[in-house]
Amino acid sequence: MPKKELEEKAASPTSAAHPPAGRLIGLCVAAWLIPGLGHLVLGRRGRAVILFLSILAMFILGLAMKGEFFTAGGGSLLSTLGHYGELSVGVAMPMARFFGYHGNPLFVSSDYGTAFLVTAGMLNILCILDVYDIAMGRKK
Repeated sequence: MPKKELEEKAASPTSAAHPPAGRLIGLCVAAWLIPGLGHLVLGRRGRAVILFLSILAMFILGLAMKGEFFTAGGGSLLSTLGHYGELSVGVAMPMARFFGYHGNPLFVSSDYGTAFLVTAGMLNILCILDVYDIAMGRKK
């Protein structure tokens, strides 16, 4: 290959060096534990604040509506998926359990609260994927 073609190929965005795997894993774990932390580490302060506040607000609204936490050994596939969906919100779910939160299935808005809890976790998964794409250079 001529020298000019090699230089053009080296300058193309597809050949950009990817960050080390340890850094990617660390960013994704940080983004999972605390919503928005991965974006903050990458220097996306505005996006980090918006994501943190929106996911936290959705989780708190789910708690306020007395939503229930699913269990992994609930006996049904949907219950197990719901558990992992809620667990995806990071440290908020274990902290709520630690401080003695228990939903009330007889409360009027309990079903909506449960949906809010699961949705907060699903939004955090989207944030983790966004952090991954930004770190890989696929998104600005």
